Amino acid sequence: MTPLKRPRPLHVIDIDNLMGDPRVIDPWVIGKWQSAYVRTTGLQTGDHAIIGTGCNGKHAFAVQSTWKSFRVVRRPGPDGADEALIEAAIAEAERGRYAHFIIGSGDRRFADLFDILVAKGYPVTVVSRPRSLSRALRSRAGNRVLSLPDLDLI
Repeated sequence: MTPLKRPRPLHVIDIDNLMGDPRVIDPWVIGKWQSAYVRTTGLQTGDHAIIGTGCNGKHAFAVQSTWKSFRVVRRPGPDGADEALIEAAIAEAERGRYAHFIIGSGDRRFADLFDILVAKGYPVTVVSRPRSLSRALRSRAGNRVLSLPDLDLI
C-alpha cells in the first residue's frame, strides 16, 4: 500500500527582504532567520522552496550553505532576485505540482505574483515581518498573513 502524501506547498522566499539586509554573510544570522521561518510556517522535510538572492557572491554562498536542501535563484540588478523568484514560481504554478504557495516576502513586487497564483486557483499565504509588509500585499492576503518576529541580529 502506498502511503498517503500530504499536499505539498512551494515556499517562494525572498530571503533578503525577510532578513532586511541583502549583504548578510554570517551563517549564524541566516540560520536564526531560517529557524524563525520554519517555526512560523511549519516548513518541514519534503516541502520544496525556492530562495531568491542577489548576486553578492559571499551572501549567496552563505544563504545556499544554510538553506542546503533548497533551490537558490540569483539575478543581478536592484530587483533581480525578485524577478527570478517570480518567474520560477509562475513556472512551477504552470506545472501544477504544488497544492499551495507560501510567499516569504513583504515586498510589493510579490502582490502581482499573489494575484497570478490566486487566479490559477492556488491558495496563497504570505509570510513577512510586519514592518516590511507592503500595503498592496497586505490588502491582497487579508487574513492569510503569517508574521515573522523582528529579530535584531543584524
